[in-house]
Amino acid sequence: MTKRSKGTIFFFVLALLCAGPVLSAPPDAAPKGAVKSIVAPPAAAKPVAPDSLIFHYDPKGKPDPFKPFVDAELALRKVKEAQVKKQQQKLPLSPLQRAGIEQFKLVGIGGNEKGRTAVVQDMAGKYYTLSVGTPIGMNKGKVAKILGDRVVVEEPTAGGRKGKTGAKKVEMKLLKEGEEVKP
Repeated sequence: MTKRSKGTIFFFVLALLCAGPVLSAPPDAAPKGAVKSIVAPPAAAKPVAPDSLIFHYDPKGKPDPFKPFVDAELALRKVKEAQVKKQQQKLPLSPLQRAGIEQFKLVGIGGNEKGRTAVVQDMAGKYYTLSVGTPIGMNKGKVAKILGDRVVVEEPTAGGRKGKTGAKKVEMKLLKEGEEVKP
């Protein structure tokens, strides 16, 4: 016999000797002097109400876990965009509305009594045509009349007594050759 086979046999014999007294005792028999303890079998599980299984979340004082984090940022961005749009709407739409009426020089008038067109020049040297109803000036003025030698612009005015509104008439005169605009 080899050393290895002797070790294997020794191991099995030792295992049988240790397991022997456990296997030989009857399951209900208790050793002498041992006290039997009476343990009640486990009781059947109490029926659980379905409501007690559901978790109730109390949101008081806690952030909403289902609300997106980006929501507040989007709201701020939308408010800022609305403010920018409002400011852009306040800006004049045409170059005629970006300067005061006094900064334009009436260069020419063409047409007849049925329909006339006027030409004005700004300080930069650009020319613009005017007809009745064309918005001009920074005070929401509009061309009211185009006569043979002048253009009449009406600007709305606020205030006065009892909140009445009126119209301020501004005339732009056509200059003859050799005349200059007096400041």
